Amino acid sequence: MALDHGNVVYLDTTAIIEAHDVGIWRLLVAGFRLATTGTCVGEVATGNRPGGGRVMVDIPLLRREISVHQVDQMALVDAVLAGGLDVASLDPGEKDLLALVRVKEGNWFISSQDRGCIRGGKTLGLIDRFVSLEEMSQVAGVRRRIAFRDHFTKKWLSEMRTRAILGTL
Repeated sequence: MALDHGNVVYLDTTAIIEAHDVGIWRLLVAGFRLATTGTCVGEVATGNRPGGGRVMVDIPLLRREISVHQVDQMALVDAVLAGGLDVASLDPGEKDLLALVRVKEGNWFISSQDRGCIRGGKTLGLIDRFVSLEEMSQVAGVRRRIAFRDHFTKKWLSEMRTRAILGTL
């Protein structure tokens, strides 16, 4: 399954913040059907980037541009029981995102730059649905070269997928 223009992509907090920071958000909105969870939107509202720094995102506009899903406690419990949520290694947004997507069908993808989320995705059988922000930008038609931080590149994600499959992540 290959990422294509118009696919649904579920984004975690870091993907949303980074897309705004590097200036590709509008192209992603135009290129994909983007979705996230209410918890991730709450995390985006803080503007905090992993490793420091802040990126302010217009939250009311964000809510109009993408689908925002609420995840109930039962979905979280089901995901934990399915073995996909390592509660200690995931932040609340990532837990909600995995709980949301684990029962989705069809052609969709997830963009998360967190090792714990990738491990959880592997456990839930979703490892092939992970896409990098770099790949999304290419499919969306971003023409300029962007110096993505490592965690947002195809190379990094490929390495993490391999490590998850080998059990070394």
